[in-house]
Amino acid sequence: MFRVLALTAGLAFSLLAQAEEVVTGTLEELIFEDFESGKVERRFSLKDEQSGNYYFLDAGELKRRGMKSGDRVTIRGEMDSRRILQVRETQKLEAAREE
Repeated sequence: MFRVLALTAGLAFSLLAQAEEVVTGTLEELIFEDFESGKVERRFSLKDEQSGNYYFLDAGELKRRGMKSGDRVTIRGEMDSRRILQVRETQKLEAAREE
């Protein structure tokens, strides 16, 4: 019984650990406008320097944290059902140096 409980707890922990993402890249602001309704939505995209995958983030949340388009950052968070990375931690980095 203890072995089954330990296995279940380990599996649950590994699933939770997989849900967290750590992404490093340069922020780009995206503006979506629906001309018929007049609704405007702002998001940031972030291309992970390691994997090449794109992530989308809420622009309002990052702006409250002092981030802007062009900043090189590391973001730690979890993906939500809308494929938007929900921010837990942010860190501004120095811009990548061109050689």
